[in-house]
Amino acid sequence: MAGRNREFDEDKALESAAGVFWIKGYEGASTEDLLQAMALNKGSMYNAFGNKRELFLKVFQFVAARIVQDIQAVFGKHHNPLNAIEEIFYGVARSKDPEARNRGCFYSNVLTEMSGVDEELAKIAAQQFREVAAIYEKYIRQGTSDGFLPASLVPADTARYLINCWCGLHITRRMYTRKDLETIVTMHLKIFEKS
Repeated sequence: MAGRNREFDEDKALESAAGVFWIKGYEGASTEDLLQAMALNKGSMYNAFGNKRELFLKVFQFVAARIVQDIQAVFGKHHNPLNAIEEIFYGVARSKDPEARNRGCFYSNVLTEMSGVDEELAKIAAQQFREVAAIYEKYIRQGTSDGFLPASLVPADTARYLINCWCGLHITRRMYTRKDLETIVTMHLKIFEKS
């Protein structure tokens, strides 16, 4: 006998759960919060996603795939990788969405909350940062060989620097003005100036 078809949009449910985890964190998000956000009953949630931890892992994979896809799309739009990096970082600084400004970076939040508590989840978050760094590294390497970026840049080091800038920017955007954040981004991006 075949199982019942799901009568809800799984991606929409994951996106709703992501919003809860993003704002409240893993520990702060109650099952009731998640059920309400996803508009599901307990049975549907457990049948579709498993327990809270399994749901969190699926949400993390969902968010991570979207972030990687978005970053790749930005690089795909630009011939010069510096233009893509500018779009990504100034986009964070210029965000007008107050909810986005307050919730921070999903990866950073998970890594910070789970380090020392759930090392598996912390390692998964760290791995996602490495995957994003690998994207930056690829395009920085391409940019240095194509002459868009200074040849003196070490792609792997520069990619890690951008990850660090990204994390810091997501924290400081909770307290600084848009103008202040744009100044910070401009200062960070000076490493790409050719002498």
